[in-house]
Parts: sequence; C-alpha cells; structure tokens
Amino acid sequence: MSAWSIRGRILATLLALLLFTALGAGIFTRGAVLQPLLGAVTKERIEVAGTIAREVRRAADREAKVAELSEELGVEITLSADRPRPSDTWVRRIGRGRHHAYVEQGPGSPIHVPLGRPGSSEAGFLTVRFEEDLSRPGRVVALGMLLLVFVAGVGALLMSRWATRPLDLAGEAMARIAGGELGHRLPEGAGEAGRMARSFNEMAGQVQAAIAAERRHVEGQRRLMGAVSHELRTPLARMRLQTELLRDAGADPARVASLERQIGEIDELVGELVESLRMEGGAVALSLGEVHLAGLLAEALADVDLGDRPVTVEVPEDLRLRADGRRLLRVLRNLLSNVARYTPADAPVAVEARALPPEDGAEGERVELQVRDGGPGVPPSELPHLFEPFYRVEGSRSRTTGGLGLGLMLVRQIVQAHAGSVTASRAPEGGLQLTIRLPQGGPSAA
Repeated sequence: MSAWSIRGRILATLLALLLFTALGAGIFTRGAVLQPLLGAVTKERIEVAGTIAREVRRAADREAKVAELSEELGVEITLSADRPRPSDTWVRRIGRGRHHAYVEQGPGSPIHVPLGRPGSSEAGFLTVRFEEDLSRPGRVVALGMLLLVFVAGVGALLMSRWATRPLDLAGEAMARIAGGELGHRLPEGAGEAGRMARSFNEMAGQVQAAIAAERRHVEGQRRLMGAVSHELRTPLARMRLQTELLRDAGADPARVASLERQIGEIDELVGELVESLRMEGGAVALSLGEVHLAGLLAEALADVDLGDRPVTVEVPEDLRLRADGRRLLRVLRNLLSNVARYTPADAPVAVEARALPPEDGAEGERVELQVRDGGPGVPPSELPHLFEPFYRVEGSRSRTTGGLGLGLMLVRQIVQAHAGSVTASRAPEGGLQLTIRLPQGGPSAA
C-alpha cells in the first residue's frame, strides 16, 4: 500500500495538471502570440532606426541632427564610436553588409545602426532607444502564469480537502465506533457521499445489533453458569457426606477414595466456575499484601501432584511482590495442574521467576514468572485460544485428562485483575511456555 494519502494523490494530480496547463499556455502565448507580434514591432523599429541613420549620415552637423530628430520623434538617440558588444543583455545582429543593425534586448530595447564602414570618416554607431520595453510583455506573461499557478494551487488544496471530506468523516466515524461509540452515525445526503454514508450506517447498525446480541448471549450464559454452579454446591455436600457414611459402613476404601477424588474434582471445577464469574463481573475485591513468591510456589508444588516429572525451580528467595496471595496461589496451582493433565509422566517442568525493569510508560518494576514443560506442545494456531472458556486443544478432550478448560481462563482473569498479562508460546524444548508479568508494586503501580 502506497504511503500517499487519497488527499495527497488528488492534490498531486491537480497540481500536475495545473503545471502542465500553465506551461503549455505559456509556451503557446509566447510562441504563437508574443514572438510574432514583437518580431513585427522590432522590424518596424529597425526601419525607423535605419531612416534616422540615413538622415544623420546626410547631415553636416550630426550632433545637431541627432538632437533635432530625438526631440521631434520622442525617442532617445545617441552616437558612439564603438560597436556594441554582448554584455549582460543579449545583442543580436540583423541584416548584412551596410544594411544591418544590432538589436539589444533589455530596458528600452535599443537598436544600434552603423553609420559607415569601419576605418572611414563615417565610422561609428547610432543608437536609438524607444520608450516602450519589448521585453516587458514576456515578463508580465511569466509573472501572470506564476500567480495563476499559485492561486490555482491554493484552489486545488481547498478542492482536495472538500473532495475528501466524506472520507475524513467516515474515518472519524470508524475510529469512534472502534472506540466503543456504537451508536455513532454519518449524516446522509445525496450523491456518492450520501450513498457511502447510508452503506456505512447500515454496516454500523448491523455491527451494533450483532454485538448487542452477543452481549445478551454472554450475559445469559453467565447467569446460567452461576445458577448451575450454585445449585451444584448442595448435592456435592450431600455426596461428601455419603462417602463418609460409606467409609464408616465398611465399603471398599479404594472405591471410596476414588469417589472422593472425583467429588473433589467436581468441587474444584465449580469453585473455578464461581470464581471466574465473580472476576468477570467485577464483584471481587483483591486482598493485597506482600507475597513471598518462592514460598507461594512451594505451597503450589505441594498441592499439585506432578508425579515423577523432573521439576526445576529458579526463583530468587528475596523476590516479593504486592498481590492477592490466595488468588495468586490459585494461578500457580492451575498452571501446574495444566502441566499434570496434558504432559507425559516423564516430561520435565521448569518454573522460573525474575524481576524486570519498568516498561515504557509504566511505573515501578515488574515480576516475570514462566512455567515451561517438555510435553508435546500446542500448535501455533491454537495458542491464542488457550485462555478462552471451555477451550482445549484438539485431541485432549478425554476422560483421562479431565477438566473443562476453565483453568487457564481463570489464570488470565486473575492476572488481568492484578494489571498484569499472560501469554502462551512455544518453549525452547518444544513444549508449552506460559509467561506471566505482574507489577511488583501491585495493580496501583501499573
């Protein structure tokens, strides 16, 4: 795409047309009008100068005759002994032999006529200067053309602004709609601009209706999820009580443990669902305090069963930040649970944390936390969707992995509530790398 704007292109086109038109008009005026006219006037002046020179040659007293003719004809006539030479003005010779003259361009357009052959007693030149300057019309035409181009250039600038005004309005309307003003519309009128405005308004109306429908759908889903999660709490509590009664009645301990584990998973899922709804609705106030990141990570590793996976931890002991410790612990648990669910039993796990300098435009330092695994990884096309609700990579929806794809969504919500960011990328070892960045001083320092 060219860097030239539409207005710049229109203005450049108009200026180019004006310049070519002015140049053509100047060439035509000078070649077809001025030069023939000035040539005819110059020829008449040469004839007049030749007649004056003949009168001066026949006169006994040339000086007196020159003064008499100058007063009678109203022209300036002078005598000189030297032939005119080209200097600042251009001297052109016209004619041959004794019947020739030198025409000088410049103020007065003087004409020099020889009075006799060189070396004779009549040697010398007679110079006739006329009052009218023949070079002036050419200068006036050139100045007029420059003024015309300037005025036309200003008009072209104003015309280009007028011609692109509908596009400016459309661009401003698009920016306002992109900024959230979905009800903004363009004024409709006649012509091409009116048709464009009507098409734009129709498109904006469709976008507004689609977004409103999506919002209603999302709100309905949120309410449904909230009601379902709330209603699940009571039967879960009864099921826990039943497992206790089964254990007291002498039921198979392995079966009771399996039931308790499944009930715990469902309870954890409901907890994540409720917490996600609260975070999304803005109904949760963070309980901020100083968090010792190494100790919090040790607690999370103790809560999540990673099996025999080799775990590498590189977290400075003195690394602390201001955050909601309980919810940050849930973030770490969910990240590690994601590794436990979707990586082989022998896949290595690496957890690293470090302090970073402030970003451009931000105040205070940041803390970066990375969790990497040596699992099969995630296709690049699916990385942006990992934090969406109920999303799991194709092929991972099985009973062995469990979960409904809410863990990473909740991670994103909690991190964003702390004014931080979370990204997913491919780890150098080929697995998945999740990177969290939080302001070390808490959300207020972001």
